[in-house]
Amino acid sequence: MSDDDLFFIGPDGTPIKLDDLPPRGFKDWQPRHKAMVVAAVRHGLITLDQACARYALSIEEYLCWYQC
Repeated sequence: MSDDDLFFIGPDGTPIKLDDLPPRGFKDWQPRHKAMVVAAVRHGLITLDQACARYALSIEEYLCWYQC
């Protein structure tokens, strides 16, 4: 299975793939964007380290998103 085949089912029932996540360097963070990144990590679409690198997040910042 390639990375292109990985997905999880979003809250509205649609499949979410890596291409559906906010792009690298995203700046206009809204709660739904943060929730999508947290869900992607929780469902194994990307790792915590990958999310932090992709979005220039500290682990503490990600954990704040997770708790919200």
